[in-house]
Amino acid sequence: DLPPAEQVAAVARAGFGGIELVLGENGPLSFDTALAEFQSLADQAASLGVSITSLATDFFWRVNYGAAEQAERARAMDMTVRMLDRAAAARAGAILVVPAVVGRADEPRRRVAYADALNRTYEALLTLRFDAEDRGVVIAIENVWNRFLVSPLEVVELIDRVNSPCVAAYLDVGNVLAYGYPEDWIELLGRRLARVHVKDYDLRRPGAAGFCPLGEGSVEWPAVIAALRKVAYAGPLTYEGPGELADIAARLSRILADNCDLAEEKT
Repeated sequence: DLPPAEQVAAVARAGFGGIELVLGENGPLSFDTALAEFQSLADQAASLGVSITSLATDFFWRVNYGAAEQAERARAMDMTVRMLDRAAAARAGAILVVPAVVGRADEPRRRVAYADALNRTYEALLTLRFDAEDRGVVIAIENVWNRFLVSPLEVVELIDRVNSPCVAAYLDVGNVLAYGYPEDWIELLGRRLARVHVKDYDLRRPGAAGFCPLGEGSVEWPAVIAALRKVAYAGPLTYEGPGELADIAARLSRILADNCDLAEEKT
């Protein structure tokens, strides 16, 4: 709940190299926040030796490219462009996008047909790729519990069909463990991998209760790090979740102790 400038200062004090800022429909950082404010945050971050690595939002859980209503799809695309503008101003290389929601894990009925969600997502990205390329910002598609793009092969096919250097994948290590293995996703996504969220998940506790502190769950971190090295991933590793910054930094450092080249990129 800290103001954005204080968030940047806090991660710098904790020794992190970067930060992912979160946009809301309202609040201190939104889709309407002036570009100059993002530029100011980028300048502050640079002065502290920190970069703004990406922008994220939960907006697309509610309004997205896969929606049945054309007006909702148009709004999702408009908000994507606004997000791209603010990412460019912040000198952030990527934005996190949830392209469609077929349904949530606790919803017995689908919101939209899977095939429709996939086709609409593809059509939206065909247009948005030009906006992303003009700004030099990557639209990074994250794997979440939306019952959509549940296989890395689907993500690969979608990205390759769009065929843009500014449409790529955002892998969430903890999210994927509920239905796959992150090392498989990493190896298959390869060069298409733009960003990585590091979270842990305990398979003995189903649902959201499974998310746990780094190093205490079921993620096979040696396999994950080995896969990242195999595909020559050079982007940031961004922690997402609750916790004290000092403790998170210590846990990340332990996980990455034998992988100094990646450890330097933790955010």
